Amino acid sequence: MTIMIARLIHYAFSVYQLGLLAYVVCSWIAHPTARSVRLWLARFYEPLLIPIRRVVPALRTGHTAIDFSPLILLIGLALARGLLISILLPPF
Repeated sequence: MTIMIARLIHYAFSVYQLGLLAYVVCSWIAHPTARSVRLWLARFYEPLLIPIRRVVPALRTGHTAIDFSPLILLIGLALARGLLISILLPPF
């Protein structure tokens, strides 16, 4: 039973991370469809990205800013997934 729960957690985190990547890619594309997809995905990702942006502001390089908050969120999600799965499935 715990293996099934661990797999469910793994797949849920994977889907969430793929959605975050889609959110980031849509922010780079100037197309109305990408904008609507990004606005829809923002409901799921902005609540986690906003606190990260408060702590780690975007890196300004000339006229461009590089936002590292999605990368930090991806790393945090990977760590959280690993922690949850290791709690459910302790090593032998």
